[in-house]
Amino acid sequence: MKALFRNLIQFLFPFLLLFFQLELGADDLAEKKNIEDLIDKYFATWSNIDMEGYESCFHPNAIIHFERSGDVKEDKLSTFIAGQKNAHAYAQEKMKEVPLSKKIQFDKGTAQVTVRWKLTANNREQYGYDYFTLIRLKKKWKIIYLIFHND
Repeated sequence: MKALFRNLIQFLFPFLLLFFQLELGADDLAEKKNIEDLIDKYFATWSNIDMEGYESCFHPNAIIHFERSGDVKEDKLSTFIAGQKNAHAYAQEKMKEVPLSKKIQFDKGTAQVTVRWKLTANNREQYGYDYFTLIRLKKKWKIIYLIFHND
């Protein structure tokens, strides 16, 4: 009986291991998709001048850093969103920013995402990178930190 049980365990073990790996892999794929959906929403809402939707991508305590004229600047979320609203309001042509590539790393409740992007406004093109740190609260991913720069 013991030998039969041991043989059964030896036979089933690889299948059980594969099953649990597939389950874990499915969870990871779902989380990666949720992260990617947030990043896509970030770019789409900005390009569509949906500043309410854009702001909803961020945690209320988010901090944003960016380089301007050789200096590193820091904004709290409310100041940053106001600046983005002004950028759209005073733009002479509609601006559109799209992700060209994304690199996503994550574990249980934290993610880091690097995005190569292209900004277009009529015939003008500009390229750069966004570096996001995300946190997961109440089963939703939010941007807690952003640093970006242009080429």
